[in-house]
Amino acid sequence: MSLKLKQFKPFDHLPENVLLELSQTIPIKTYPKGSFVFVEGEKSQDSLFLVLSGVAEIITGKNGAVRLRSQGEFFGETVVLTGKRYPASSKAQSDLTCYVLGKEIFENLLQNYQEVALYFNRVLTDRLWGLYEEMLQEQPYESFGLGFDRFKQKVYDIMSTPVETCQPHTPINDLARLFTKKKISSMVVVDPNGIMLGLVSERDFISKVLARDSNPSVITAVDIMQQPPPTLTANAFYYQALLTMLKSHGKYIVVTEHARPIGIVTIGDLTRARITNSITIVRDIELAGSISELAQASKQINDTVATMIREKATASEIGEVVSELYDILTRRLLLLAENLMVEKGLGRPPVDYCWLTMGSGGREELTPSSDQDNAIVYADVSLDEEEEIRNYFKELADYVTEGLELCGLIKCPGNIMSTNPEWCRSITNWKKTVYKWANTPDPDAVRQFTIFLDFRPVYGQEYLAHALRDYTLHVFRNTPTLFHFLTSDTLSHRVPLNLFKNVILEKNKDHKNEVDLKRAAGVLLVDCIRIFAMWKSVVEVNTLARLKKLVEFEAISADDAEYFEAAFQSLMMFRMRENLRKLSLGFIPDNYINPTNLSERERSVMRESFVAVDRLQNVTRAAFQIK
Repeated sequence: MSLKLKQFKPFDHLPENVLLELSQTIPIKTYPKGSFVFVEGEKSQDSLFLVLSGVAEIITGKNGAVRLRSQGEFFGETVVLTGKRYPASSKAQSDLTCYVLGKEIFENLLQNYQEVALYFNRVLTDRLWGLYEEMLQEQPYESFGLGFDRFKQKVYDIMSTPVETCQPHTPINDLARLFTKKKISSMVVVDPNGIMLGLVSERDFISKVLARDSNPSVITAVDIMQQPPPTLTANAFYYQALLTMLKSHGKYIVVTEHARPIGIVTIGDLTRARITNSITIVRDIELAGSISELAQASKQINDTVATMIREKATASEIGEVVSELYDILTRRLLLLAENLMVEKGLGRPPVDYCWLTMGSGGREELTPSSDQDNAIVYADVSLDEEEEIRNYFKELADYVTEGLELCGLIKCPGNIMSTNPEWCRSITNWKKTVYKWANTPDPDAVRQFTIFLDFRPVYGQEYLAHALRDYTLHVFRNTPTLFHFLTSDTLSHRVPLNLFKNVILEKNKDHKNEVDLKRAAGVLLVDCIRIFAMWKSVVEVNTLARLKKLVEFEAISADDAEYFEAAFQSLMMFRMRENLRKLSLGFIPDNYINPTNLSERERSVMRESFVAVDRLQNVTRAAFQIK
């Protein structure tokens, strides 16, 4: 019988003793010709059917489209792990005999045999995404308010139509009259074919005409329009409208189709939709004149996280919004710091510089309790000026990092901050440091290098950051041994899973029966994706953006990427929820979670996510040939 079981891929990769045991364990069932194995809409039998003899028809859709499964093939895989209803019917075209492989045995094979997991990757991916979506629907924050999937809405649900337009050479005197007559605050500028050229708002009138004491009679729409204004398609999601509004620091988004305006989204539209209080936070940040006022405004950020969780936003959506809010806050702190330096008689920044955020902030994956990782890169100066320049930026960085801590981003325990001279360098010295890290097989150098690799410019002259990124990618392209070194270091930390792929919990008294979601799985996932990204010279630093590019470059399969994304989203959501809960209780968030406090479904999601990260480590090991 083991020979018969060996006919089926991927079970032909199993050891002979396992095949023999399975052949003695798996039940065999016969279905007479014309009988149904299962019917569309029925609940899953939690079994995979392997055809030993005969032919099975898979009948789908209203038109009864038929696919056949014969000897050596299988069916029923789409719902074997999910417990959902069958999307099709299966009927015996002739007398049909099948192995009926139960869910428990199938799960065990997936967990313990890499070849089986690879072959059924689509099944694993669908299961993890399904569990994750179900978990979102039963968020414990539901009792706090809204139950509507607000972040799954589309832009066309909130945009205003029709769009008021004008021609580029319309005199602004005429525009002003139209604004008053139609009671509008913006107008899209289009060419004779209706293609959008720009946008004119009330703010443009004030800042570009009245404030400059210009002559309105000689100015037209094209002279003052915003070009190009922020745009989205009507099918863009709700959270994308929020992010676009935050990043553009504006009040309008033009909704376009084939470059023609079809709608407009205003701050008012977002506010009326009760999307979150993020817009209010931005206003409070931009009006803040001191660190204490910024700290007061930042207290609303955790409320935003809680609101987005109960509105069914995904973890990556929440991370992007929170990161953008902290970017805005950081820029405000830097402006206040520069003004303070002037008041002290130290003047404006003496050279071009760029403030970099790194780590989870750089990847736009901030969660409640994240610490700050930042650096400064400045233009080259003479040796005589070096000490004076460093002292200037040290004082500026002291103000900003103190402010960030008071606003909720604790100081980095490893001192990876711009206050540390090691993280405040000229562009040339930064390049020397990157070269040194790349050629130093030292664990501490690896730790610093991996944090640095996720840097992103937040404020200042971004050409410095771009130059540093280009050089870093150049070093990777010309140091092939670096990949082996980084991969070996990353894979030296394994996902804590036992032989049966259950999560191993802490035994020490401080965190007994808990697991650190960040260190045990989250960091390992991010590290592996980063290595692949550097291998393919991907400039994006956000983990999911990197993953998307890696699929485009065929470095990771689309199915694998979807599986890893589901794990990433799940782990991030657990961390956000648990850290937020601890903050609300007055505890210090630490990324630890006790699985006994989770529902059965949530425990399944967590375990499946750890298994996915373990799988990613194996994929990474194979790709970079690490033994």
